[in-house]
Amino acid sequence: MMPDAQAQYVLPTIEGLALQQVQVPSSVDGKLQPLVVGVPTGYAAGTPIPLLVGLHTWSSEYRQMVDEYGAQAARRGWLLVCPHFRGPNLATNPAAREAGGSILAQHDIIDAISYMKDHFPVDARRIYLVGASGGGHMTCLMACKYPDVFAACTAWCPITDLRDWHAQGNSYAPHVEAVCGGAPGHSAEVDFEYLRRSPRTFLTNAAHCNLFIGHGDKDNIIWPEQSWKSFRVLKDLPAHRVLFHSWSGGHEAKTTEGLDWAAQHTLPSKPPDRLDIVTDEAKAYFWLWLEPAGPLTLGRCTAILEGAGKLAGGAGTPAQRTLQLSAQDVGMLRVDLDALNLRAPTNLPEGAQVDGGQLIWRPGAGKHQCTILFP
Repeated sequence: MMPDAQAQYVLPTIEGLALQQVQVPSSVDGKLQPLVVGVPTGYAAGTPIPLLVGLHTWSSEYRQMVDEYGAQAARRGWLLVCPHFRGPNLATNPAAREAGGSILAQHDIIDAISYMKDHFPVDARRIYLVGASGGGHMTCLMACKYPDVFAACTAWCPITDLRDWHAQGNSYAPHVEAVCGGAPGHSAEVDFEYLRRSPRTFLTNAAHCNLFIGHGDKDNIIWPEQSWKSFRVLKDLPAHRVLFHSWSGGHEAKTTEGLDWAAQHTLPSKPPDRLDIVTDEAKAYFWLWLEPAGPLTLGRCTAILEGAGKLAGGAGTPAQRTLQLSAQDVGMLRVDLDALNLRAPTNLPEGAQVDGGQLIWRPGAGKHQCTILFP
């Protein structure tokens, strides 16, 4: 969006919510990214307030959903932020490769949340994410890449696999190619972009995130079978918090219903005992930090902490616990022992060390497994 277009944009009037436009520099490439910020009128300064992060659809930009999501925030007394995340996912966007669920776009949403935390009393345990269609795509992707940030996420008629959507052969296929760099099969680099921009690739990451996926069974723009196929990725996990809902409807969202559901949830204070993580970049997920073994590689790790609920020797003293790690194509991983209230382990796998409350292991390419004991 050109600066003069932002200057000419007149914010809507929403009773109970004061709106403003700001620009925030990207924490990755420094480019200024526009936001619309909403603040409930008459809020008590210093009192923690829930934050609604409202995402635009595939072909639009940050101003699109201000009216709808602003009304929701005003009714609930929530803060609101509508980020741009690199704008329309269209071939006409000069920065199309930066859009479409890229790493840059993901960080733009986290930057928007950081801005809100820096300027307003955001209740960090009640951050909610909502989007439909292309916004549902980004909602699912953020729930997978940042499951420890959001109390609940509601995604309506989302794109969960870009290769599947491209295969539909509808008018959006050229725009999918624009954001991914080509058609599927064009090159290893392009195929990796389809993987890393698709929530299905990372859906097991969201096992401990309250994620609601809603998809009408008559949607002819994004076939609902895509959402169901993605939801089934979770079937082998012992438990998860992802919900799938379908009804007799088309390409539509039930925003009020979804946010009513979301408002019932807060971010859990207790860390999960099991993580099933897939990552395309070096980053932390709850208490586990992973780095893929190489470029165009997905790092995977299942980490299971057992014995955490058993006590011995007095109240608050944990019995011996075990951490099972099963890593594939992970160059390095770190376990935050302090976050798990674990002491230094009694055994370490080859190539592992403990440094400053962090267990560090460099398993490398291929599959590697180990069991670590803690007193």
